[in-house]
Amino acid sequence: DGPISVEGIAHSVRAEGVQRIAVVSDTPEAFAPGAFPAGTTLHHREAMDEVQRELRDVPGVSVLIYAQTCATEKRRRRKRGLMPDPARFVVINDLVCEGCGDCSVQSNCLSVEPKETPFGRKRQINLSNCNKDFSCLDGFCPSFVTVEGGRRRKPAGRALPAAESLPMPALPSLAKGWDVLITGVGGTGVITVGAVAAMAAHLEGRGVSVLDFTGFAQKFGPVLSFLRLAPSPADLQQVRIDQGAANALIGGDIVVSSSPKASGTYRAGMRGVVNLAEMPTGDVVRQRDADLAVPARLAAITRVAGEGMIAAFDANRLAEQWLGDAVFANMILLGAAWQNGLLPLALPAIEKAIMLNGVAIGQNQQAFTLGRMAVACPEKLEIAARAEPETLDDLVARRAAFLTAYQDEAYAARFRRHVEAMRQAEAPFGSTRLTEAVARSLFKLMAYKDEYEVARLHAESGFVEGLKAEFEGDFTVQYHLAPPFLPGQPDHRGRPRKRAFGGWMGNVFRLLAPMKRLRGTPFDPFGLTRERRMERALIGWYEARIAEWILALPQRGIDALVPLAAAPMDLRGYGPVKAEAHQRLIAFCAARGVTPPPA
Repeated sequence: DGPISVEGIAHSVRAEGVQRIAVVSDTPEAFAPGAFPAGTTLHHREAMDEVQRELRDVPGVSVLIYAQTCATEKRRRRKRGLMPDPARFVVINDLVCEGCGDCSVQSNCLSVEPKETPFGRKRQINLSNCNKDFSCLDGFCPSFVTVEGGRRRKPAGRALPAAESLPMPALPSLAKGWDVLITGVGGTGVITVGAVAAMAAHLEGRGVSVLDFTGFAQKFGPVLSFLRLAPSPADLQQVRIDQGAANALIGGDIVVSSSPKASGTYRAGMRGVVNLAEMPTGDVVRQRDADLAVPARLAAITRVAGEGMIAAFDANRLAEQWLGDAVFANMILLGAAWQNGLLPLALPAIEKAIMLNGVAIGQNQQAFTLGRMAVACPEKLEIAARAEPETLDDLVARRAAFLTAYQDEAYAARFRRHVEAMRQAEAPFGSTRLTEAVARSLFKLMAYKDEYEVARLHAESGFVEGLKAEFEGDFTVQYHLAPPFLPGQPDHRGRPRKRAFGGWMGNVFRLLAPMKRLRGTPFDPFGLTRERRMERALIGWYEARIAEWILALPQRGIDALVPLAAAPMDLRGYGPVKAEAHQRLIAFCAARGVTPPPA
Protein backbone atom coordinates (compact mmCIF):
# COMPACT_ATOMS: atom_id res chain seq x y z
CA ASP A 1 0.00 0.00 0.00
CA GLY A 2 1.01 3.62 -0.40
CA PRO A 3 3.42 5.26 -2.82
CA ILE A 4 5.60 2.92 -4.80
CA SER A 5 9.07 3.57 -6.16
CA VAL A 6 11.63 1.69 -8.21
CA GLU A 7 13.99 1.68 -5.24
CA GLY A 8 11.22 0.40 -2.98
CA ILE A 9 10.43 -2.49 -5.32
CA ALA A 10 14.10 -3.44 -5.45
CA HIS A 11 14.41 -3.48 -1.65
CA SER A 12 11.17 -5.44 -1.37
CA VAL A 13 12.26 -8.26 -3.69
CA ARG A 14 15.70 -8.36 -2.07
CA ALA A 15 14.00 -8.80 1.30
CA GLU A 16 12.20 -11.78 -0.21
CA GLY A 17 15.52 -13.37 -1.15
CA VAL A 18 16.11 -12.29 -4.77
CA GLN A 19 19.81 -11.68 -5.31
CA ARG A 20 20.02 -10.66 -8.99
CA ILE A 21 18.15 -7.41 -9.65
CA ALA A 22 18.46 -5.29 -12.80
CA VAL A 23 16.83 -1.91 -13.45
CA VAL A 24 16.20 -0.77 -17.02
CA SER A 25 15.10 2.77 -17.85
CA ASP A 26 15.13 5.47 -20.49
CA THR A 27 16.96 7.61 -17.94
CA PRO A 28 19.11 5.35 -15.74
CA GLU A 29 21.14 8.41 -14.76
CA ALA A 30 18.12 9.65 -12.83
CA PHE A 31 18.61 6.92 -10.23
CA ALA A 32 21.25 6.96 -7.48
CA PRO A 33 23.02 3.57 -7.42
CA GLY A 34 23.44 3.86 -3.66
CA ALA A 35 19.66 3.86 -3.20
CA PHE A 36 19.37 0.26 -4.40
CA PRO A 37 20.31 -3.01 -2.71
CA ALA A 38 23.93 -4.05 -3.20
CA GLY A 39 24.54 -5.70 -6.56
CA THR A 40 21.64 -4.03 -8.36
CA THR A 41 22.67 -2.95 -11.86
CA LEU A 42 21.29 0.02 -13.84
CA HIS A 43 20.94 -0.13 -17.62
CA HIS A 44 19.61 2.00 -20.45
CA ARG A 45 16.60 0.64 -22.29
CA GLU A 46 18.78 -0.02 -25.32
CA ALA A 47 20.36 -2.85 -23.32
CA MET A 48 17.03 -4.53 -22.57
CA ASP A 49 17.67 -7.54 -24.80
CA GLU A 50 21.17 -8.05 -23.39
CA VAL A 51 19.87 -7.91 -19.82
CA GLN A 52 17.08 -10.37 -20.55
CA ARG A 53 19.53 -12.80 -22.12
CA GLU A 54 21.76 -12.57 -19.09
CA LEU A 55 18.95 -13.04 -16.58
CA ARG A 56 17.58 -16.12 -18.29
CA ASP A 57 20.84 -17.89 -17.40
CA VAL A 58 20.81 -16.84 -13.74
CA PRO A 59 19.94 -19.81 -11.48
CA GLY A 60 16.85 -19.30 -9.38
CA VAL A 61 14.74 -16.16 -9.30
CA SER A 62 15.97 -12.91 -10.85
CA VAL A 63 14.08 -9.64 -11.21
CA LEU A 64 14.11 -7.05 -13.98
CA ILE A 65 12.46 -3.73 -13.08
CA TYR A 66 11.50 -1.71 -16.15
CA ALA A 67 11.04 1.91 -15.10
CA GLN A 68 9.15 3.87 -17.73
CA THR A 69 6.05 6.03 -17.77
CA CYS A 70 3.20 4.46 -19.71
CA ALA A 71 3.37 5.65 -23.32
CA THR A 72 -0.22 6.87 -23.30
CA GLU A 73 0.32 8.63 -19.99
CA LYS A 74 3.34 10.35 -21.53
CA ARG A 75 1.20 11.71 -24.34
CA ARG A 76 -1.45 12.83 -21.89
CA ARG A 77 1.05 14.65 -19.68
CA ARG A 78 2.74 16.27 -22.65
CA LYS A 79 -0.57 17.63 -23.90
CA ARG A 80 -1.19 19.10 -20.46
CA GLY A 81 2.30 20.51 -20.17
CA LEU A 82 3.18 18.22 -17.27
CA MET A 83 6.04 16.50 -19.05
CA PRO A 84 8.60 17.85 -21.51
CA ASP A 85 7.76 17.12 -25.12
CA PRO A 86 11.07 16.45 -26.90
CA ALA A 87 11.55 18.68 -29.92
CA ARG A 88 12.55 15.62 -31.90
CA PHE A 89 10.63 13.90 -34.67
CA VAL A 90 11.30 10.74 -36.65
CA VAL A 91 10.64 10.83 -40.38
CA ILE A 92 11.08 8.06 -42.97
CA ASN A 93 12.22 8.73 -46.50
CA ASP A 94 9.84 6.34 -48.23
CA LEU A 95 11.99 6.15 -51.35
CA VAL A 96 14.87 4.77 -49.28
CA CYS A 97 12.54 2.55 -47.25
CA GLU A 98 12.36 -1.05 -48.46
CA GLY A 99 9.13 -1.90 -46.67
CA CYS A 100 10.88 -4.77 -44.88
CA GLY A 101 9.05 -4.05 -41.62
CA ASP A 102 12.15 -4.38 -39.42
CA CYS A 103 11.36 -1.03 -37.78
CA SER A 104 7.94 -2.37 -36.76
CA VAL A 105 9.52 -5.54 -35.38
CA GLN A 106 12.10 -3.62 -33.34
CA SER A 107 9.66 -1.02 -31.98
CA ASN A 108 6.41 -3.02 -31.82
CA CYS A 109 4.78 0.35 -32.42
CA LEU A 110 1.60 1.02 -34.37
CA SER A 111 2.63 4.61 -35.06
CA VAL A 112 4.93 3.05 -37.67
CA GLU A 113 2.25 2.76 -40.32
CA PRO A 114 2.12 1.17 -43.77
CA LYS A 115 2.29 3.63 -46.63
CA GLU A 116 1.15 2.63 -50.09
CA THR A 117 3.32 4.13 -52.84
CA PRO A 118 3.71 3.62 -56.60
CA PHE A 119 6.68 1.40 -55.74
CA GLY A 120 4.86 -0.77 -53.22
CA ARG A 121 4.13 -0.70 -49.52
CA LYS A 122 6.58 1.28 -47.42
CA ARG A 123 6.49 2.68 -43.86
CA GLN A 124 5.74 6.11 -42.40
CA ILE A 125 5.63 7.58 -38.90
CA ASN A 126 2.29 8.96 -37.75
CA LEU A 127 3.56 12.02 -35.89
CA SER A 128 0.10 12.80 -34.55
CA ASN A 129 0.19 9.82 -32.20
CA CYS A 130 3.93 9.04 -31.99
CA ASN A 131 5.01 8.39 -28.39
CA LYS A 132 8.58 9.50 -29.12
CA ASP A 133 10.35 6.56 -27.59
CA PHE A 134 12.41 6.38 -30.81
CA SER A 135 12.75 2.60 -30.71
CA CYS A 136 11.86 2.51 -34.42
CA LEU A 137 15.33 3.91 -35.10
CA ASP A 138 16.67 0.46 -34.19
CA GLY A 139 15.31 -0.84 -37.49
CA PHE A 140 18.30 -1.65 -39.70
CA CYS A 141 17.54 0.87 -42.41
CA PRO A 142 19.08 4.16 -43.64
CA SER A 143 15.69 5.72 -44.40
CA PHE A 144 15.28 7.13 -40.87
CA VAL A 145 15.91 10.80 -40.23
CA THR A 146 15.30 12.75 -37.05
CA VAL A 147 14.38 16.42 -37.05
CA GLU A 148 15.99 17.99 -33.99
CA GLY A 149 14.93 21.25 -32.39
CA GLY A 150 12.09 22.21 -34.69
CA ARG A 151 8.34 21.95 -34.49
CA ARG A 152 5.66 20.76 -36.84
CA ARG A 153 3.91 23.44 -38.81
CA LYS A 154 0.28 23.85 -37.93
CA PRO A 155 -1.92 21.95 -40.36
CA ALA A 156 -2.87 24.10 -43.31
CA GLY A 157 -6.50 23.42 -44.11
CA ARG A 158 -8.41 24.47 -47.20
CA ALA A 159 -11.38 26.80 -47.42
CA LEU A 160 -14.55 24.72 -47.52
CA PRO A 161 -17.01 25.12 -50.39
CA ALA A 162 -20.22 26.97 -49.59
CA ALA A 163 -22.50 24.80 -47.47
CA GLU A 164 -25.55 27.04 -47.05
CA SER A 165 -27.63 24.97 -49.45
CA LEU A 166 -27.16 21.67 -47.67
CA PRO A 167 -30.52 19.94 -47.35
CA MET A 168 -31.88 19.25 -43.89
CA PRO A 169 -32.25 15.51 -43.27
CA ALA A 170 -35.35 13.71 -42.07
CA LEU A 171 -34.52 12.84 -38.49
CA PRO A 172 -35.64 9.50 -37.02
CA SER A 173 -38.34 9.27 -34.39
CA LEU A 174 -37.38 8.92 -30.76
CA ALA A 175 -40.75 7.51 -29.68
CA LYS A 176 -39.39 3.99 -29.21
CA GLY A 177 -35.84 5.00 -28.36
CA TRP A 178 -32.82 5.02 -30.64
CA ASP A 179 -29.62 2.96 -30.30
CA VAL A 180 -26.38 3.99 -32.00
CA LEU A 181 -23.21 1.92 -31.98
CA ILE A 182 -20.01 3.97 -32.33
CA THR A 183 -16.82 2.07 -33.14
CA GLY A 184 -13.20 3.09 -33.48
CA VAL A 185 -9.72 2.69 -32.06
CA GLY A 186 -8.14 4.24 -29.02
CA GLY A 187 -6.28 7.49 -29.40
CA THR A 188 -8.33 8.84 -32.34
CA GLY A 189 -11.09 10.69 -30.46
CA VAL A 190 -13.83 8.13 -30.98
CA ILE A 191 -15.11 8.53 -27.41
CA THR A 192 -15.49 12.26 -28.07
CA VAL A 193 -18.09 11.48 -30.76
CA GLY A 194 -20.33 9.76 -28.22
CA ALA A 195 -19.72 12.52 -25.68
CA VAL A 196 -20.70 15.27 -28.14
CA ALA A 197 -23.84 13.41 -29.23
CA ALA A 198 -24.77 12.75 -25.59
CA MET A 199 -24.31 16.41 -24.69
CA ALA A 200 -26.54 17.44 -27.60
CA ALA A 201 -29.24 15.08 -26.36
CA HIS A 202 -28.85 16.46 -22.83
CA LEU A 203 -29.24 20.01 -24.13
CA GLU A 204 -32.53 18.95 -25.74
CA GLY A 205 -33.74 17.38 -22.51
CA ARG A 206 -33.66 13.87 -23.94
CA GLY A 207 -32.80 10.69 -22.12
CA VAL A 208 -29.27 9.60 -23.01
CA SER A 209 -26.64 7.14 -21.87
CA VAL A 210 -23.17 6.37 -23.20
CA LEU A 211 -21.37 3.17 -22.31
CA ASP A 212 -17.76 3.02 -23.52
CA PHE A 213 -15.94 -0.28 -23.83
CA THR A 214 -12.28 0.68 -24.06
CA GLY A 215 -10.57 -2.35 -22.50
CA PHE A 216 -6.92 -2.14 -23.46
CA ALA A 217 -7.67 0.55 -26.05
CA GLN A 218 -5.23 3.08 -24.68
CA LYS A 219 -3.78 3.32 -28.17
CA PHE A 220 -5.12 1.65 -31.31
CA GLY A 221 -7.15 -0.90 -29.35
CA PRO A 222 -10.83 -1.48 -30.21
CA VAL A 223 -13.40 0.92 -28.74
CA LEU A 224 -17.16 0.38 -28.70
CA SER A 225 -19.50 3.11 -27.48
CA PHE A 226 -23.15 2.29 -26.86
CA LEU A 227 -25.16 5.51 -27.34
CA ARG A 228 -28.80 5.12 -26.29
CA LEU A 229 -31.31 7.91 -26.80
CA ALA A 230 -34.89 8.15 -25.50
CA PRO A 231 -37.61 10.82 -25.17
CA SER A 232 -36.81 11.28 -21.46
CA PRO A 233 -34.37 9.90 -18.88
CA ALA A 234 -37.16 7.80 -17.37
CA ASP A 235 -37.48 5.90 -20.65
CA LEU A 236 -33.96 4.44 -20.39
CA GLN A 237 -33.85 1.16 -18.49
CA GLN A 238 -30.39 -0.08 -19.48
CA VAL A 239 -27.18 1.23 -21.01
CA ARG A 240 -26.24 -1.69 -23.24
CA ILE A 241 -27.49 -2.17 -26.78
CA ASP A 242 -29.18 -5.56 -27.06
CA GLN A 243 -28.15 -8.17 -29.60
CA GLY A 244 -29.53 -7.27 -33.01
CA ALA A 245 -30.98 -3.98 -31.73
CA ALA A 246 -28.73 -1.23 -33.12
CA ASN A 247 -30.61 1.37 -35.17
CA ALA A 248 -27.48 3.02 -36.55
CA LEU A 249 -23.72 2.59 -36.84
CA ILE A 250 -21.02 5.26 -36.80
CA GLY A 251 -17.99 3.20 -37.77
CA GLY A 252 -14.74 5.00 -37.12
CA ASP A 253 -12.70 1.91 -37.98
CA ILE A 254 -13.64 -0.80 -40.47
CA VAL A 255 -11.85 -3.57 -38.56
CA VAL A 256 -13.63 -2.84 -35.27
CA SER A 257 -16.92 -2.27 -37.09
CA SER A 258 -16.76 -5.78 -38.57
CA SER A 259 -15.64 -7.48 -35.35
CA PRO A 260 -17.89 -10.07 -33.68
CA LYS A 261 -18.57 -7.84 -30.67
CA ALA A 262 -19.79 -5.01 -32.87
CA SER A 263 -21.60 -7.21 -35.39
CA GLY A 264 -23.67 -8.83 -32.68
CA THR A 265 -25.69 -5.64 -32.30
CA TYR A 266 -26.45 -5.28 -36.02
CA ARG A 267 -29.80 -6.04 -37.62
CA ALA A 268 -31.44 -5.90 -41.02
CA GLY A 269 -32.44 -2.35 -41.90
CA MET A 270 -29.78 -0.74 -39.73
CA ARG A 271 -28.20 2.30 -41.37
CA GLY A 272 -24.67 3.50 -40.92
CA VAL A 273 -21.64 5.45 -42.03
CA VAL A 274 -18.25 3.71 -42.04
CA ASN A 275 -14.71 5.00 -42.37
CA LEU A 276 -12.77 3.09 -45.03
CA ALA A 277 -9.34 4.31 -43.87
CA GLU A 278 -6.96 1.45 -43.13
CA MET A 279 -5.70 2.06 -39.61
CA PRO A 280 -2.91 -0.23 -38.43
CA THR A 281 -3.53 -3.27 -36.27
CA GLY A 282 -1.18 -5.65 -34.49
CA ASP A 283 -1.09 -7.73 -37.68
CA VAL A 284 0.93 -4.96 -39.33
CA VAL A 285 3.73 -5.55 -36.81
CA ARG A 286 3.68 -9.32 -37.26
CA GLN A 287 3.08 -9.31 -41.01
CA ARG A 288 4.55 -6.44 -42.99
CA ASP A 289 2.09 -6.92 -45.87
CA ALA A 290 -0.98 -7.63 -43.75
CA ASP A 291 -4.17 -6.99 -45.71
CA LEU A 292 -7.09 -5.62 -43.72
CA ALA A 293 -9.50 -6.88 -46.40
CA VAL A 294 -11.54 -3.66 -46.32
CA PRO A 295 -13.91 -4.56 -49.21
CA ALA A 296 -14.73 -7.92 -47.62
CA ARG A 297 -15.36 -6.34 -44.22
CA LEU A 298 -17.65 -3.69 -45.71
CA ALA A 299 -19.50 -6.37 -47.65
CA ALA A 300 -20.03 -8.37 -44.44
CA ILE A 301 -21.61 -5.36 -42.70
CA THR A 302 -23.76 -4.62 -45.76
CA ARG A 303 -25.01 -8.21 -45.91
CA VAL A 304 -26.52 -7.79 -42.44
CA ALA A 305 -27.83 -4.23 -42.80
CA GLY A 306 -28.96 -4.53 -46.40
CA GLU A 307 -27.93 -3.03 -49.71
CA GLY A 308 -27.81 0.75 -49.75
CA MET A 309 -27.96 1.05 -45.96
CA ILE A 310 -24.26 1.76 -45.35
CA ALA A 311 -22.47 4.90 -46.59
CA ALA A 312 -18.71 4.47 -46.69
CA PHE A 313 -15.79 6.77 -47.51
CA ASP A 314 -12.24 7.47 -46.34
CA ALA A 315 -12.79 10.02 -43.59
CA ASN A 316 -9.09 10.16 -42.71
CA ARG A 317 -8.13 11.24 -46.21
CA LEU A 318 -10.92 13.80 -46.24
CA ALA A 319 -9.72 15.23 -42.92
CA GLU A 320 -6.13 15.45 -44.15
CA GLN A 321 -7.11 17.06 -47.46
CA TRP A 322 -9.39 19.73 -46.03
CA LEU A 323 -8.29 20.20 -42.41
CA GLY A 324 -4.68 19.08 -42.52
CA ASP A 325 -5.00 16.41 -39.81
CA ALA A 326 -6.66 12.98 -39.72
CA VAL A 327 -7.60 13.53 -36.06
CA PHE A 328 -10.84 15.18 -37.24
CA ALA A 329 -12.02 12.05 -39.10
CA ASN A 330 -14.43 10.94 -36.39
CA MET A 331 -16.12 14.35 -36.23
CA ILE A 332 -16.54 14.12 -40.00
CA LEU A 333 -18.29 10.80 -39.50
CA LEU A 334 -20.60 12.40 -36.92
CA GLY A 335 -21.58 15.02 -39.51
CA ALA A 336 -22.14 12.35 -42.15
CA ALA A 337 -24.28 10.31 -39.74
CA TRP A 338 -26.45 13.31 -38.89
CA GLN A 339 -26.88 14.28 -42.54
CA ASN A 340 -27.91 10.72 -43.33
CA GLY A 341 -30.64 10.89 -40.69
CA LEU A 342 -28.97 8.53 -38.21
CA LEU A 343 -29.23 10.80 -35.16
CA PRO A 344 -32.55 12.16 -33.79
CA LEU A 345 -30.88 15.38 -32.62
CA ALA A 346 -31.39 18.96 -33.75
CA LEU A 347 -28.55 20.73 -35.53
CA PRO A 348 -28.34 23.66 -33.04
CA ALA A 349 -27.91 21.21 -30.15
CA ILE A 350 -25.02 19.41 -31.88
CA GLU A 351 -23.33 22.70 -32.76
CA LYS A 352 -23.67 23.85 -29.14
CA ALA A 353 -22.26 20.54 -27.90
CA ILE A 354 -19.21 20.96 -30.13
CA MET A 355 -18.65 24.41 -28.62
CA LEU A 356 -19.03 23.09 -25.07
CA ASN A 357 -16.46 20.39 -25.81
CA GLY A 358 -14.00 23.28 -25.95
CA VAL A 359 -11.32 21.61 -28.09
CA ALA A 360 -10.43 22.96 -31.56
CA ILE A 361 -13.95 24.33 -31.82
CA GLY A 362 -13.59 25.94 -35.25
CA GLN A 363 -11.96 22.91 -36.84
CA ASN A 364 -14.43 20.48 -35.28
CA GLN A 365 -17.29 22.59 -36.61
CA GLN A 366 -15.71 22.47 -40.05
CA ALA A 367 -15.25 18.71 -39.71
CA PHE A 368 -18.93 18.26 -38.88
CA THR A 369 -19.85 20.30 -41.96
CA LEU A 370 -17.41 18.28 -44.06
CA GLY A 371 -19.18 15.12 -43.00
CA ARG A 372 -22.54 16.54 -44.01
CA MET A 373 -21.15 17.49 -47.42
CA ALA A 374 -19.48 14.10 -47.86
CA VAL A 375 -22.90 12.46 -48.13
CA ALA A 376 -25.01 15.35 -49.44
CA CYS A 377 -22.73 16.75 -52.14
CA PRO A 378 -19.51 14.70 -52.39
CA GLU A 379 -18.67 16.30 -55.73
CA LYS A 380 -17.92 19.57 -53.97
CA LEU A 381 -15.25 17.85 -51.90
CA GLU A 382 -13.69 16.14 -54.89
CA ILE A 383 -14.55 12.74 -53.45
CA ALA A 384 -14.03 10.70 -56.55
CA ALA A 385 -14.17 7.01 -57.23
CA ARG A 386 -11.02 5.05 -56.60
CA ALA A 387 -8.29 5.81 -59.11
CA GLU A 388 -8.02 3.47 -62.05
CA PRO A 389 -5.42 0.71 -61.54
CA GLU A 390 -2.01 1.41 -63.02
CA THR A 391 -1.71 -0.10 -66.49
CA LEU A 392 1.22 -2.27 -67.50
CA ASP A 393 2.48 0.52 -69.76
CA ASP A 394 2.36 2.97 -66.87
CA LEU A 395 4.09 0.51 -64.57
CA VAL A 396 6.93 -0.09 -67.02
CA ALA A 397 7.32 3.59 -67.94
CA ARG A 398 7.53 4.67 -64.30
CA ARG A 399 10.21 2.11 -63.51
CA ALA A 400 12.20 2.74 -66.68
CA ALA A 401 12.32 6.46 -65.86
CA PHE A 402 13.50 5.63 -62.35
CA LEU A 403 16.26 3.34 -63.66
CA THR A 404 17.44 6.07 -66.01
CA ALA A 405 17.95 8.36 -63.01
CA TYR A 406 19.36 5.44 -61.04
CA GLN A 407 22.08 4.68 -63.60
CA ASP A 408 21.53 5.68 -67.24
CA GLU A 409 19.33 5.13 -70.29
CA ALA A 410 21.15 1.96 -71.29
CA TYR A 411 20.33 0.43 -67.93
CA ALA A 412 16.65 1.32 -68.37
CA ALA A 413 16.68 -0.11 -71.89
CA ARG A 414 17.98 -3.40 -70.50
CA PHE A 415 14.97 -3.48 -68.18
CA ARG A 416 12.52 -2.72 -70.98
CA ARG A 417 14.03 -5.39 -73.23
CA HIS A 418 13.39 -8.22 -70.76
CA VAL A 419 9.90 -7.02 -69.90
CA GLU A 420 8.93 -6.69 -73.55
CA ALA A 421 10.20 -10.19 -74.30
CA MET A 422 7.97 -11.62 -71.58
CA ARG A 423 5.06 -9.49 -72.75
CA GLN A 424 5.33 -10.87 -76.28
CA ALA A 425 5.49 -14.43 -74.96
CA GLU A 426 2.44 -13.95 -72.73
CA ALA A 427 0.31 -12.10 -75.30
CA PRO A 428 -1.15 -15.24 -76.92
CA PHE A 429 -2.58 -16.23 -73.54
CA GLY A 430 -4.54 -12.96 -73.24
CA SER A 431 -2.90 -12.03 -69.93
CA THR A 432 -0.30 -9.61 -68.55
CA ARG A 433 -0.06 -11.04 -65.02
CA LEU A 434 3.29 -12.72 -65.56
CA THR A 435 4.72 -9.68 -67.32
CA GLU A 436 3.64 -7.42 -64.45
CA ALA A 437 5.28 -9.75 -61.93
CA VAL A 438 8.48 -9.78 -63.98
CA ALA A 439 8.48 -5.98 -64.35
CA ARG A 440 8.10 -5.43 -60.60
CA SER A 441 10.67 -8.02 -59.57
CA LEU A 442 13.28 -7.17 -62.18
CA PHE A 443 13.00 -3.49 -61.30
CA LYS A 444 13.45 -4.27 -57.62
CA LEU A 445 16.61 -6.26 -58.29
CA MET A 446 18.06 -3.73 -60.73
CA ALA A 447 17.35 -0.74 -58.45
CA TYR A 448 19.17 -2.19 -55.44
CA LYS A 449 19.91 0.52 -52.91
CA ASP A 450 23.66 0.80 -52.56
CA GLU A 451 25.50 3.75 -51.05
CA TYR A 452 25.15 5.82 -54.23
CA GLU A 453 21.41 5.26 -54.44
CA VAL A 454 20.74 5.98 -50.78
CA ALA A 455 22.72 9.20 -51.21
CA ARG A 456 20.74 10.13 -54.34
CA LEU A 457 17.38 9.46 -52.75
CA HIS A 458 18.24 11.52 -49.68
CA ALA A 459 19.84 14.40 -51.59
CA GLU A 460 18.03 14.62 -54.93
CA SER A 461 14.48 13.33 -54.40
CA GLY A 462 13.06 16.44 -52.72
CA PHE A 463 13.01 14.76 -49.32
CA VAL A 464 14.88 17.56 -47.53
CA GLU A 465 12.62 20.16 -49.14
CA GLY A 466 9.66 18.18 -47.84
CA LEU A 467 11.05 18.38 -44.30
CA LYS A 468 11.33 22.16 -44.60
CA ALA A 469 7.70 22.32 -45.67
CA GLU A 470 6.53 20.16 -42.75
CA PHE A 471 8.69 21.64 -39.97
CA GLU A 472 9.58 25.14 -38.89
CA GLY A 473 12.01 26.75 -36.51
CA ASP A 474 15.76 26.44 -36.23
CA PHE A 475 15.91 22.68 -36.67
CA THR A 476 18.69 20.36 -37.69
CA VAL A 477 18.57 16.98 -39.37
CA GLN A 478 20.27 13.79 -38.26
CA TYR A 479 20.69 10.72 -40.44
CA HIS A 480 20.79 7.31 -38.76
CA LEU A 481 23.15 5.03 -40.64
CA ALA A 482 25.45 2.05 -40.23
CA PRO A 483 28.27 2.71 -42.73
CA PRO A 484 30.09 -0.53 -43.54
CA PHE A 485 33.52 1.10 -43.50
CA LEU A 486 33.35 2.42 -39.93
CA PRO A 487 34.83 0.16 -37.25
CA GLY A 488 33.01 -0.65 -34.06
CA GLN A 489 31.48 -3.40 -32.00
CA PRO A 490 28.18 -4.83 -33.24
CA ASP A 491 25.06 -4.20 -31.19
CA HIS A 492 23.41 -6.75 -28.92
CA ARG A 493 21.78 -8.41 -31.95
CA GLY A 494 25.11 -8.91 -33.65
CA ARG A 495 24.26 -6.28 -36.26
CA PRO A 496 26.43 -3.33 -37.27
CA ARG A 497 25.72 -0.51 -34.86
CA LYS A 498 23.74 2.42 -36.24
CA ARG A 499 25.02 5.91 -35.56
CA ALA A 500 23.61 9.42 -35.86
CA PHE A 501 25.21 11.80 -38.36
CA GLY A 502 24.45 15.51 -38.47
CA GLY A 503 23.19 17.64 -41.31
CA TRP A 504 26.67 17.71 -42.82
CA MET A 505 25.93 14.24 -44.11
CA GLY A 506 23.65 15.90 -46.64
CA ASN A 507 26.75 17.39 -48.27
CA VAL A 508 28.35 13.95 -48.35
CA PHE A 509 25.24 12.59 -50.05
CA ARG A 510 25.37 15.33 -52.68
CA LEU A 511 28.99 14.44 -53.42
CA LEU A 512 28.38 10.71 -53.41
CA ALA A 513 25.25 10.59 -55.58
CA PRO A 514 26.95 11.55 -58.89
CA MET A 515 29.53 8.83 -58.30
CA LYS A 516 26.92 6.27 -59.33
CA ARG A 517 28.89 5.94 -62.58
CA LEU A 518 31.40 3.88 -60.60
CA ARG A 519 28.70 1.35 -59.69
CA GLY A 520 29.76 -2.16 -60.63
CA THR A 521 33.11 -1.07 -62.08
CA PRO A 522 36.57 -2.03 -60.76
CA PHE A 523 36.76 1.46 -59.27
CA ASP A 524 33.65 1.03 -57.12
CA PRO A 525 34.89 1.29 -53.49
CA PHE A 526 31.72 -0.38 -52.21
CA GLY A 527 31.36 -2.99 -54.93
CA LEU A 528 33.47 -5.71 -53.33
CA THR A 529 31.33 -6.17 -50.24
CA ARG A 530 29.43 -9.44 -50.02
CA GLU A 531 26.08 -7.66 -50.14
CA ARG A 532 26.88 -5.76 -53.35
CA ARG A 533 28.24 -8.88 -55.08
CA MET A 534 25.07 -10.72 -54.10
CA GLU A 535 22.85 -7.93 -55.47
CA ARG A 536 24.62 -7.85 -58.82
CA ALA A 537 24.49 -11.64 -59.10
CA LEU A 538 20.76 -11.62 -58.43
CA ILE A 539 20.12 -9.47 -61.50
CA GLY A 540 21.88 -11.91 -63.81
CA TRP A 541 20.20 -14.86 -62.12
CA TYR A 542 16.74 -13.37 -62.62
CA GLU A 543 17.40 -12.45 -66.25
CA ALA A 544 18.33 -16.09 -66.90
CA ARG A 545 15.11 -17.23 -65.21
CA ILE A 546 13.06 -14.89 -67.44
CA ALA A 547 14.53 -16.58 -70.51
CA GLU A 548 13.65 -19.99 -69.04
CA TRP A 549 10.10 -18.99 -68.19
CA ILE A 550 9.48 -17.66 -71.71
CA LEU A 551 10.35 -21.08 -73.11
CA ALA A 552 8.43 -22.97 -70.41
CA LEU A 553 5.28 -20.83 -70.55
CA PRO A 554 3.27 -23.05 -72.93
CA GLN A 555 3.90 -26.15 -70.80
CA ARG A 556 3.79 -24.75 -67.25
CA GLY A 557 1.17 -22.04 -67.65
CA ILE A 558 0.81 -18.56 -66.18
CA ASP A 559 -0.60 -19.61 -62.79
CA ALA A 560 2.44 -21.76 -62.03
CA LEU A 561 5.00 -19.15 -63.07
CA VAL A 562 3.59 -15.97 -61.49
CA PRO A 563 4.55 -16.94 -57.89
CA LEU A 564 8.08 -17.75 -59.05
CA ALA A 565 8.39 -14.46 -60.94
CA ALA A 566 7.10 -12.50 -57.93
CA ALA A 567 9.34 -14.20 -55.35
CA PRO A 568 12.09 -11.51 -55.42
CA MET A 569 9.58 -8.93 -54.16
CA ASP A 570 10.17 -10.34 -50.67
CA LEU A 571 13.90 -9.62 -50.96
CA ARG A 572 13.73 -6.45 -48.86
CA GLY A 573 15.79 -4.60 -46.33
CA TYR A 574 19.43 -3.79 -45.81
CA GLY A 575 22.44 -5.66 -44.45
CA PRO A 576 21.49 -8.55 -42.14
CA VAL A 577 17.77 -8.11 -42.87
CA LYS A 578 18.36 -8.51 -46.59
CA ALA A 579 20.77 -11.40 -45.99
CA GLU A 580 18.02 -13.29 -44.14
CA ALA A 581 15.57 -12.55 -46.97
CA HIS A 582 18.16 -13.83 -49.46
CA GLN A 583 18.38 -17.15 -47.64
CA ARG A 584 14.60 -17.44 -47.68
CA LEU A 585 14.60 -16.82 -51.45
CA ILE A 586 17.17 -19.58 -51.94
CA ALA A 587 15.03 -22.00 -49.92
CA PHE A 588 11.88 -20.94 -51.81
CA CYS A 589 13.47 -21.62 -55.19
CA ALA A 590 15.02 -24.92 -54.11
CA ALA A 591 11.67 -26.18 -52.81
CA ARG A 592 10.03 -25.45 -56.18
CA GLY A 593 12.64 -26.85 -58.49
CA VAL A 594 13.90 -23.44 -59.65
CA THR A 595 17.60 -22.79 -60.02
CA PRO A 596 18.31 -20.87 -56.80
CA PRO A 597 20.20 -17.58 -56.77
CA PRO A 598 23.90 -17.68 -55.87
CA ALA A 599 24.45 -18.07 -52.12
